[in-house]
Amino acid sequence: MSQKRRRLPNLKSKEKAEKSQKGTNDERQKMQKKQIVQFVQTTLEKGPIGLRNEFNAMKRFNDFDKMQSFKKAQDHHKNRYKDVGCLDNNRVKLAHPPWPHDYIHANFVSTPANAKRFICAQAPLDNTCADFWYMCLQERVEAIFMLCNLMEKGAKKCSEYYATKEKPELVFHEKDQKITVKYEASGTVKFVKPTKAVVKETVLIIEGPGGQVLKTTHYHWIDWPDRGVPPADLSIIELLIKARPLKGPIAVHCSAGIGRTGSVVMIEYMCEQLLNGNQIEETDKILQKIREQRNNSIQTDHQYLFVHQVMMNFFLEKKLFDEEVKKAHADFTHKYEKCVH
Repeated sequence: MSQKRRRLPNLKSKEKAEKSQKGTNDERQKMQKKQIVQFVQTTLEKGPIGLRNEFNAMKRFNDFDKMQSFKKAQDHHKNRYKDVGCLDNNRVKLAHPPWPHDYIHANFVSTPANAKRFICAQAPLDNTCADFWYMCLQERVEAIFMLCNLMEKGAKKCSEYYATKEKPELVFHEKDQKITVKYEASGTVKFVKPTKAVVKETVLIIEGPGGQVLKTTHYHWIDWPDRGVPPADLSIIELLIKARPLKGPIAVHCSAGIGRTGSVVMIEYMCEQLLNGNQIEETDKILQKIREQRNNSIQTDHQYLFVHQVMMNFFLEKKLFDEEVKKAHADFTHKYEKCVH
């Protein structure tokens, strides 16, 4: 009986495919570099003063006709701030039933590659901790960025909603529903690039109605000042890279869920445009798109400048600047530091 011949791989076609792939990668890199050059040029031309003026021209306001659920939720004390609205068009709706109601102060925010990349939320209140965790279970949130502290400048900014080594199990109730949050492990994030940022990483197990279970990682950025900015190094980009492979949305909150939160979303938005080989849009247009999903995102001109400075520093780190651009970048950075401090 004759044995079937083993088919040898076609080396020529394999070589051809590899060359084609290399060509595609080279083209993508060339395109990326072109998009980066354009962004850097525009940013340097505007300068920190021009960017501040650009931001200040985009007035923040609440159109409460587009926030009917937010208005109704005022009576149930589900909103942290009366002047920080939650848009109806893309708010996260809790499954009702089984949950006693469908409202939470949170919006889905899309990026170029993902229609539900982020959930931007207010910091949980004592009576919305259960809502927050049910939302995480429902949307399969595997990463949470907490950008505020429980107390800031003597004011309570967030409820104690996540378990810690000292309090390894927390139980929250919403009417007849129960959510249990269990601590599994924690440590401090070790960044690759030099940074002063202090971010605590805690692994949590969430148990909810109907036997639902979720394992999630909670990143608590401890030293990002309220309405201010941390050093514009690459730590935020490193955190985003960590969370990028996750399929579910990344939940991000500060206290109101618009200022520090909006800054993180905008950085990832621009990174994704580059990764997809697309041109980075004009940054005021990007912010407008984000604000159409999470009202009044980015609260201060400092935060808007911070986003640009982080991206510029990222491109500098990638060794994409010639000597002339390096000098212009150094001048931009000097002016940036004077603006934000």
